[in-house]
Amino acid sequence: MHNKILELFRLTREARKQGVAMQQKLLLYWISMLLAIFGVLLVILSVAGVFSGSGEKLAQALSAQQTYMVDTLNEQITTLTAQGIVISKEASDTLSGLIYAEPTSALNDNRTALEQVERELYDTLNTVLRSSACNGVYLVLDATTNTAAEGADSSRAGLYLRFANLNSKNAVDQDVVLYRGIPGVARENHLELHNRWKMEFDISLIPEYRNLVTLPVDRLADACVWTQRVRLTETWENMILLMVPIRGSGGTVRGICGVELGDLYLRLSYPAQESEFGNMVTILAPMEDQTLLLSEGMTGGLEGTYLDDADTLHIEQGRLFHTYTGESGTYLGVHTKLDMKGVGGASMYAATLIPEEGYQTVAAAERRSWFLGSLLFLAAMLAVSVLLSRWFVQPITRSLAAIQTDRFGEADLTGIAEIDALVAQLRSKAQSSQGQTLPTDIADLFDGFAGRATGLTTAERSILRHYADGLEVAEVAEAAFISINTLRKHNANIYRKLEIGSRDELMLYIELFRRAGRLEEILLEPVKAEEA
Repeated sequence: MHNKILELFRLTREARKQGVAMQQKLLLYWISMLLAIFGVLLVILSVAGVFSGSGEKLAQALSAQQTYMVDTLNEQITTLTAQGIVISKEASDTLSGLIYAEPTSALNDNRTALEQVERELYDTLNTVLRSSACNGVYLVLDATTNTAAEGADSSRAGLYLRFANLNSKNAVDQDVVLYRGIPGVARENHLELHNRWKMEFDISLIPEYRNLVTLPVDRLADACVWTQRVRLTETWENMILLMVPIRGSGGTVRGICGVELGDLYLRLSYPAQESEFGNMVTILAPMEDQTLLLSEGMTGGLEGTYLDDADTLHIEQGRLFHTYTGESGTYLGVHTKLDMKGVGGASMYAATLIPEEGYQTVAAAERRSWFLGSLLFLAAMLAVSVLLSRWFVQPITRSLAAIQTDRFGEADLTGIAEIDALVAQLRSKAQSSQGQTLPTDIADLFDGFAGRATGLTTAERSILRHYADGLEVAEVAEAAFISINTLRKHNANIYRKLEIGSRDELMLYIELFRRAGRLEEILLEPVKAEEA
């Protein structure tokens, strides 16, 4: 190979017109073909979505929203728990100052004492309501004003303040109504009664109430629990309640107190967040066996989604995000366990979800962009390959035609150094006398090629004769009684032994040897030494 390169350089210096080396043109041609193959791979991979960054972008958007939302919820829950403990301690101190004996049931049938307790604790509840991230506060005493009344077993005195006509999460300008408690408290504080007001609580509607008031409590912080979603009595509103025991002496429980988070308040506090994939929604719900129980939890704003807050979402774990499937559809998102203890030890989770169809729309658009870009790249590479192929082959074809017609004009130069050197020599030979010998460089080229031809087998030399007779590839296979695949193998061996790259180059050498009157040197079997 090294000698051939040196030989090609010598031929180039002899050429009348400097051209580009054949290896360089072939290199350009093969590079363009490889790029075309790369373009095909790009098309296939773009259809498969390999280059799509939609998944990573969605994961980043979900992670950012989830981090913000979880931090906000945990801070809100911690603050509300602290406020619930404040109400509990204030209630405990108030009861201790008014009751000389326990349990709290000593207040049964003592309307005056119960009203006094409610009046004493109104300011505390009102302050917590207006200063906390909630929409209601309540206090339930384990006593009733009339044990002889129907349903007295499940009726308990207490106080329940709520915001009326909630229209924002800012409590400064909100009107407060009395939902449960004595009407005198409302009159004294210029409050209206809720349109579903009642004097006392129905504890049968408060989850785990009886368990909370019968179990002793050591530390209030450990006894604070959140209920699952419950319906506010005789209304369309859903809510979850923080329940904090009101601790008496020796750890006995005098009742419960806490705050309310209603669905309207949560939707105002956690509206759906816009993103390029659609609206991201906030879910607050318990999880069981990889199933998110929306029917027992709460949601933020659901605008722009079809999510049903009574649905059950089955979770399929993913690498970047998870898939949540329910009757209302399929969603993508992430979930995180909150610092929030549920009734019965249940864990509460916060989730950020987005409809799958929004993501699929964006991903499909991105795949289309990649696909079209890959197609354009492929088309460009194919066009370049065709142009380079013509640039490489056509000059050789013109040169062969010129040799066959004895025309060696300047326009017939190929721009390929090796071939132009041979054409220049033939032109010189045609203009000189018949007896003039070839220059040393050209003679060496002919002798080298003829020498390499001695390495051909009998079958390969037979193929070479057919090409010298002007037969095409299919005609050669038929004449030699062999298959096209077998012929291709012979061709590959011939090219390798003669150190050429194509059939066009082979035909050029055959024609050159024919013009030089030396064709028999490469077509006849070499004479062995012992035969000579």
